[in-house]
Formats: sequence, C-alpha cells, structure tokens
Amino acid sequence: MKECETMKNWIIIPALEPGDGLCAYITELRQRICASVLVVDDGSGEASRQIFDRIRGMKGCTVLRHEQNRGKGRALKTAFAYVAEKAGKKSRIICVDCDGQHSPEDVEYVLGMAAVEPGTLILGVRDFSEEGVPFRSLFGNRVVSFLFWLVCGKWLRDTQTGLRALDGSLLDLMREIPGERFEYETQMLVFCAKNGVPIADRPIRTIYEDGNTGSHFRPFRDSVSVLWALFSELIRFAASSLVCAALDVFLFWAVLEAITAGTGEIGFWKIAAATGVARTASAGLNYALNRGYVFRSEQKALSRYLVLCAAVAAASASFVFVLSLFVPVTPLWKIFCDTALFFASYRIQKIWVFAGDKSDRCMDREREERDGA
Repeated sequence: MKECETMKNWIIIPALEPGDGLCAYITELRQRICASVLVVDDGSGEASRQIFDRIRGMKGCTVLRHEQNRGKGRALKTAFAYVAEKAGKKSRIICVDCDGQHSPEDVEYVLGMAAVEPGTLILGVRDFSEEGVPFRSLFGNRVVSFLFWLVCGKWLRDTQTGLRALDGSLLDLMREIPGERFEYETQMLVFCAKNGVPIADRPIRTIYEDGNTGSHFRPFRDSVSVLWALFSELIRFAASSLVCAALDVFLFWAVLEAITAGTGEIGFWKIAAATGVARTASAGLNYALNRGYVFRSEQKALSRYLVLCAAVAAASASFVFVLSLFVPVTPLWKIFCDTALFFASYRIQKIWVFAGDKSDRCMDREREERDGA
C-alpha cells in the first residue's frame, strides 16, 4: 500500500468494441497491480455499451467516452490529459491493449520499470520468432523496425507494441505528439528519439488471441499513416533538397560554361569554382528551409551548417573531377554524386547541425522535475 501512496499508478486501456473478456481482464490486472484503470471507449456501438457500463461500476475504474471513433492515438491523448489533470507528474502510466495480448504479469513488470528508469519510454517487446505469430504482424513489425532505424538511427525490436510505460514527466510531450490513429504510436517513438527521451525495451510474452483477428488495424490506410509518420521529415528534406538542387545544378553549369568559354577544358579548379558559386547561392535557401520547414528547429546552427556545406561541396567537386578522368562529364554525373551525398547530409543535419533542441528539451524537463520536487 505504501507504493500506491507515494506514486499513483494508472493503467490506460483504449477500447473499440471490446470483447466480453475485457471485464475479467481488468479484474486480473487490479488483483495483481495497485493502480487506477482508465478505459477510453473510442466510439464503440451499442453492442458494447453493457461492457463499458460494467467497467464503470468496477472499483477503481473510470470510463471516458468518445461519441465517435477518433482513433487509438486520440484515445491515448484523451487518457493522458485526464491523468495529467488528476495526478500530474507524480504518476506512473502504462498503456495496455484491450484484446488480452498482454499478460497481467508483463503489465506489472513493465510498469515497474517506469519506476526504475524515470523519464524513459519503456516498451514491452514481443519475440516474433515464436510459433503462432501471424505473418502480417511479423512482416509489418520487421519492416517498420528497419525503417525506424533508417530514419532515427535506433533499432527497436518491436515498434508496434501497445504495452508502453512512462512516468508523469513525459505527459506533456505525449500530448504534443501529432497523430490520431495507429500512426500515433510510431510518432511517439519518433518524437522521443528526436527529443532525447530514452527508449528502453523489455521482453514480454507473445500472445495472439485467435490469430489477432480482433485488431482494428486497417492494412492499407493505417500502413500509409505509419509510413508517413516515419518519413514525413525525410520527405520534407527531399522537397527542400530538390528545390535547392535544381538551383545548384543550373548555376553550376551556367558558371562552368562561362569560365570555360566553350573551350571544353575542364580542370579541378574550374569545377571547384563553379561548385562554390552554385552551392553558395543554394545553401542560403537550403539552410532557411531546413531550419524552419524540415527540422523545425529553433537552434541557430549556421556555423555547423556552413561546415557541412563546405564538406559536401568539396566531396561533390572531388567526385565529379575523379569521374571526369574516366568519362565525359555530364549533368547526370553531377546529379548522381549529389544523390549519393543526400542521405549522408540528412543524417548529419539531423544528429548534429540541428540537434541542439534535443538537449534543450532535456534540460527543460530536468528543471521542471527539480521545481516540482
């Protein structure tokens, strides 16, 4: 009982047309874990009304209702807002799916990890190598894990797990994250990675009820939403880069034609000069777009950006010059070289040039925790 008095525990369960077993599942959870249970009815029909009425009458349980289905992400944010109002930062929260995929033992274990690792998002991860795992779950998880690693630089074994624990210090961040449906859970991981919030995974049992037929995941629509959550920043970066690359290529060849005066004598320093003029003009536009539109950073990182631009320009000029020793130089080779540098530039800008906000966010959170102590 002392634990319940010092730290308020909350079990959040978003539910859309749950099965009859939800009431028994909640009873098991409360027998094992000292926590308040918060169920969000996300626009379920009349057929489920009796189930929610029964839950509402259970001790320690609260039911919030969306009149219309608004999605799992919105249900989670509705619950986070409620917990923030009732318990604030002195709370510990675990999100649990309503379909019985998470054993009470695992829920207790992962929730306990939030006390051991405050300020951390704890994921209960499943072992997809076990027998009985539906192929669509195995394939989808592996694909998203790979894409998350590609974009965020961190490998997570189970990006789609619904069993996630956190403490109240992260509630404000959780409510800021965009997304209304299944993509919200992916956005949660992306935002934590971007804002310096540690993500830890802990092994849990792999349970699929009836081959996971109770899932409300819409394969095409929700998959597109998840992919957009992962790649929206990269797509914005690509759009910014294409606009600036068009300007860069145009100026490069205009300047190169001017300084060679049609002689066809192309040397390293002429290529370097044309590259320098073109890159200077396009870099200013690219910096403004990347800072304000792509990474949406308040960090003034012009000096770092200029260092990166110089390095990329030198690499581009060197690649073109080396290629010119073996084949005639054409705009295609310029585009080829800059495409190869595109992904390297994205990662460097993300983790170094515009990364100052991450530490700022962490320091702000630490100050809030000290002030609230």
